[in-house]
Amino acid sequence: MVIDVRWGSATHQGRVRQHNEDAVLAGPDVFAVADGMGGHAGGEVASGIAVAGLADLPDLTTSDDPASLVVAALGQVNAEIRRRAAGDDGVAGMGTTIAGIARVAGPRLLVFNLGDTRVYRFRAGRLDQLTEDHSVVGELTRRGEITADEARHHPHRHVVTRALGVESDIRPMVATIDVAVGDCFLVASDGLFNELHDDQMGDLLATPGTVESRARALLDAALLRGARDNVSVIVVVAAGTSQVDSLDADTSPRVATPADPAAAGSTLGLTAAAGDRSLTPTPPTG
Repeated sequence: MVIDVRWGSATHQGRVRQHNEDAVLAGPDVFAVADGMGGHAGGEVASGIAVAGLADLPDLTTSDDPASLVVAALGQVNAEIRRRAAGDDGVAGMGTTIAGIARVAGPRLLVFNLGDTRVYRFRAGRLDQLTEDHSVVGELTRRGEITADEARHHPHRHVVTRALGVESDIRPMVATIDVAVGDCFLVASDGLFNELHDDQMGDLLATPGTVESRARALLDAALLRGARDNVSVIVVVAAGTSQVDSLDADTSPRVATPADPAAAGSTLGLTAAAGDRSLTPTPPTG
């Protein structure tokens, strides 16, 4: 059995950058955002290689060890980025961060990341970051040396400590999580969450409408706040039925109440594939 999901995605170069170096992979089983580094040429190439490698993953819902398959795919992507960079001075030094989720067997999802691209879960009115930032400010924040608000303005806020293409060995974070009916997942590059606070993102994810409309609302909000970097978002909702509904269905997350046990987090163990309307590969940002 696998979960049934609905999704929508949006990406934009932002108000300052001349090119979009983010790349987006939106379904049907893997949802990922890659944020390229190394300038327009290099960043775009690196992020494109990353999402292409994940798109070639075998069916993770039938695997006994999907985490190993994802780690292996990221290792192959890392090697390919380094090979391309070594052979072409125009993209030397390129790399990319990556984050995403993947459907696996049972009422579960696989969460993975390298760098500061993030995955969030919105459940019962609460937004939680599921990934850990592999960055200078991320490490300072975890040690309690700076606050989250201070991290937004830190001079080293764009320096990542892990990424694809940088080292020969990679250390991705990979974890399997249980999924509840109505869970809403957000995969985003830093161009989104550097412009919006958690409560703002949570409010937009809770807005009634389709997953596509919520993805677009998040992007529009970042653009209104200046969008100093490329912005890419994917919104994925765990549906409560196994039928293949229209993607236009309202899958708005519900805030749990004592009389609403489903919204409070009953586990999901349903079969079905998702409907998709926006597979938009794009380039990353550094």
